[in-house]
Amino acid sequence: MGQHKKYKFALVGHSKELAEAVMSGINPKREELICKVVSRGEAIPVAKKLFAQGVEAIFGYMGNSQLMLEATGKPIIDIPRTSLDLIIAFKQAKKISSDIALSSYGDQTDGIDIIEKILNIRVHQMVFESVEDLKRQVHQVFKQGVRVAVGGGISTKFIESLGGTGILTIPRKYVINQAFSQARLIASINRKDLEQKERLEAILQMMDEGIIGTDQYGRLNIYNNAAKKILGLDKHQVYDQPFHKILKESQLTATLTHGHGGKDIVCKINGVKVVVDSMPIKINNQLRGAVALFRGANRIQNINRKVKESLYSKGFVASYRINDIIGQSTKILKTIAHATKYAATSGNILIQGETGTGKEMLAQAVHLMSPRKDQPFVAINCGAIPETLIESELFGHEEGAFTGARRGGKIGLIELADKGTLFLDEIADVSKELQMRLLRVIEEKEVMRIGGDRFVKIDVRVISSSYKDLQQEIKKGIFRPDLYYRLASLKLNLPPLRHRKEDIPLIIEHLIQKHGKKSNSINDEMLKMIQNYDWPGNIRELVSFIGSYFILLGEKTHDLQVFSSLLEENMNTDVLYNNEIVSPLEINESLLYQDIKPILDTKKDIRLKNMVETFEQVIIQNTLKSCQFSKTETAKRLGISINTLWRKSNLIKNTK
Repeated sequence: MGQHKKYKFALVGHSKELAEAVMSGINPKREELICKVVSRGEAIPVAKKLFAQGVEAIFGYMGNSQLMLEATGKPIIDIPRTSLDLIIAFKQAKKISSDIALSSYGDQTDGIDIIEKILNIRVHQMVFESVEDLKRQVHQVFKQGVRVAVGGGISTKFIESLGGTGILTIPRKYVINQAFSQARLIASINRKDLEQKERLEAILQMMDEGIIGTDQYGRLNIYNNAAKKILGLDKHQVYDQPFHKILKESQLTATLTHGHGGKDIVCKINGVKVVVDSMPIKINNQLRGAVALFRGANRIQNINRKVKESLYSKGFVASYRINDIIGQSTKILKTIAHATKYAATSGNILIQGETGTGKEMLAQAVHLMSPRKDQPFVAINCGAIPETLIESELFGHEEGAFTGARRGGKIGLIELADKGTLFLDEIADVSKELQMRLLRVIEEKEVMRIGGDRFVKIDVRVISSSYKDLQQEIKKGIFRPDLYYRLASLKLNLPPLRHRKEDIPLIIEHLIQKHGKKSNSINDEMLKMIQNYDWPGNIRELVSFIGSYFILLGEKTHDLQVFSSLLEENMNTDVLYNNEIVSPLEINESLLYQDIKPILDTKKDIRLKNMVETFEQVIIQNTLKSCQFSKTETAKRLGISINTLWRKSNLIKNTK
């Protein structure tokens, strides 16, 4: 650890005696002390100069310290005048006269009546608020015959200028030592605060995002270089200035007024469109200011580039046809039949289904069956793109519309989909503000680019999808009902794989052919295992699992051990995908029968207890699987305690 840096203190007073007394309390190893003996008019300018030179605290005495504190607002350490100091000074003054004047700044000194009785003296207290006030009172008591005054350097000099005697109250050593202790504490705290402030300042200046902050009065007190650059304020002196005069249309106005922050707010500041996050600063639930973050141009450009790369890599074409949807179950055939009829119309379609059920595949199939099949199919995943970019991607922007805007502007996806189909995947994740803009587009069949001043007529069919129940989202106040009815003119529901398990053999056959494997690479036993699993990730999960199995299989025809191990791993690590979990009441009946059949076939007496225990084991096992082997969730669903679950099932020890 480095050597402790000495504290730098100063004494500003009016007497050499006081300076000598204070010097006696200094510890040369811990601090250095600058002594300034000044006249009454020099104290304040000298104090200001000393602080500018790096002095950490200044010692003052009596009224002199209060005057410097009010003028500088910096650490002024007052060396107090104790009763013992007064008694010593009064005893010395009594040798001259028993009528003694005493100067006190701001208020009368307590206990003087007791000192008067003890020492048999008469004290004339001179309470002053300014140097001129003190001078006037000294002249007044002098006219009354008082020829000796006790106090600080100013009062003693005044009485001496009239021909009287001034007696200084000199603080004793322990009082001075206490003052030094106080000064060290204040200096130590200020050093830590300064270090923290400098560290924060360094962090702020390194950030690509612009940051500004205000106090409770709206004056800017935090401001980094990135904010200067983004907001174009290089030529302005902004610190301690009202931000509403410097940053017009800033989100900070609402934050300071209402105490509520905002996120991803697109607004214009000084003619520049930026994305703003704001947050109020509250102390003890009292609004004390606000801070705002502005997105840097480079960051927006990089995100925009990555998003565009991911969007445009596929091209604006549909590739899946209705025959690519595999299945012969009643539910899937019903969906296909409805989709075929809907495709011939121009109505907007809402596709609802769990994650992985093939919503985009169905949307592409509808497009290729429609009169718009030769026109663009433009898809955008509303849940995968930052809110700040969705608006730009959908509506496009004019040149210079916001920081990072493309030169020459950019056409939006809605315009690109003109005469074709716009597929809005995961529409439930769109904000209320964007919902309102989409509603206008659908109703008016026109779009305006960001930063533009004219509407462009469009002819777009909208197909949207959501794994969430939009009607439930409406009840929660998350989704607009008017937009829902515009999007859901026609509705298609894709059933989860667990509700159409009879389609699994057909899907498996298709995947075998796709991977170029032999028909027996997945035998009947394996197929049965697949059908007994619920596949919360639906077809997407199944396709991924089969692909992994075929990779691990290599040149082998089939491998039950590899298959079983991979399936078990899949069951133990799968996620829920926000889908409904299979109820214990939906347990496969054939599986249940397999478990109890050995008991039924035995020639021994069938005990009801054994049957109940077997039923319990099957129910617990299947519930564990449906709850992703969460013991807490399993116990909750079964309505039993964790202890009971442990006691009733010997499977627990083999689960996570």
